[in-house]
Amino acid sequence: MRSDELVKELVQLVKVRSEVYVTEMGTVKRWNYREAAEAVRRLAERVGLDVEVVKLEVSGEEVPAVIAGIGGKGPSLAFVSHYDVVPAKGPWVIEGRAFDPFDPLVVNGRVYGRGAADDKSAIVASIAALAELADEGSPLRYKPFVVVTGDEEVGGLGVRALIEGGFKWDKVAILDAGAEYLSVGASGVAFGWVKVKGRSGHAGYPHKAVNPVEGALRLAHYMLETYKPRRAAKLSKLDAPPGSPLPKVWGRFSFTIMKLPPGEPEKHNRIPGEAMLGFDVRLLPEEDLEDSLRELYASFSEAAAKMGLDIEVTAQGQRGWYSKDETFVREALEAAKVAYKSVGLDSEVAAAAELGGNDGTFFDSAGMPVVAFGAIRSECNVHSENEFVYVRDLTMLKEFTKALARGGAHGGHDAN
Repeated sequence: MRSDELVKELVQLVKVRSEVYVTEMGTVKRWNYREAAEAVRRLAERVGLDVEVVKLEVSGEEVPAVIAGIGGKGPSLAFVSHYDVVPAKGPWVIEGRAFDPFDPLVVNGRVYGRGAADDKSAIVASIAALAELADEGSPLRYKPFVVVTGDEEVGGLGVRALIEGGFKWDKVAILDAGAEYLSVGASGVAFGWVKVKGRSGHAGYPHKAVNPVEGALRLAHYMLETYKPRRAAKLSKLDAPPGSPLPKVWGRFSFTIMKLPPGEPEKHNRIPGEAMLGFDVRLLPEEDLEDSLRELYASFSEAAAKMGLDIEVTAQGQRGWYSKDETFVREALEAAKVAYKSVGLDSEVAAAAELGGNDGTFFDSAGMPVVAFGAIRSECNVHSENEFVYVRDLTMLKEFTKALARGGAHGGHDAN
């Protein structure tokens, strides 16, 4: 598929407004999932792939997945992407031209639109790659499949449902990833709330109240001075992405939200009864989630005891992952180098672990070796206004997919 054909197919997919988000009540709101899956199915069938639409159910709603392949022999290899996107409001403006984020603009070698990079670029590139492999008919190291799910943007619910439904592959390449390095791991995450309890009262009589807002500020300061440095001192064995302040992935801790709980009036002259802080902890890819949660709770308890605060902490999390199949990593690195050369990029492709998380955790937990590589670059404005993907990187990712199915730079080992 030529680059102009890739662009044409990507534009059609971006036009499907397959948005998803989580409400303040914790429910998931989904739009046009069936239409998005149907658009993927039509594209895959039109280029000659064998297609199955899997009707998965998440929290009582249908979250379809599309699986497409070309047959063949050898170990199975899933190229994983997703059709759901974060919400977007227009108009967006590029070079004085206003446009709707779901009516893409193609200009200066870029496709602008919500989901153009994250992650509909991967859908188009992987389907095109399998179609070309089928036409070429050359021996492959792996039996490749395109796997497209929903609900990635709300915690990987679609992938989890697929795995729980019994689907499994010998190897997995997640294409919802950066193009600047091969991802061989991802950080875990723990997040939640700490509620600081006080006694409400009139702001003119602070001596008759116990101020939880000031308590929350003191608590935050203590945690930033003690727990945050302890997290930062934890270093992974895996390299950090290019441009990181440290050579290895490191532990991170942030307060990200400060608010009053539901039911507390927000008035300047009223001291509330409770205040809340939201936090985010980033774990090393190889770090144990339960151990990290115990350390977090202990640190909050220590802080509360020293300052005489009454607090309640709730947290949940997801462990990280890292690649344990060294042969598969070598093949993926070779494939990435082939892909770069195919579009005239001469920069070196290195292996590193992601500072964020991704669906690799679920595949890794199910015993499937994972790597990740995609068409997303740091300047692509993912999840923001004016999201875009380079046309060049659509071709690059297509060539990566083909090269990895062959087993790397030299076609790997022919399947028996």
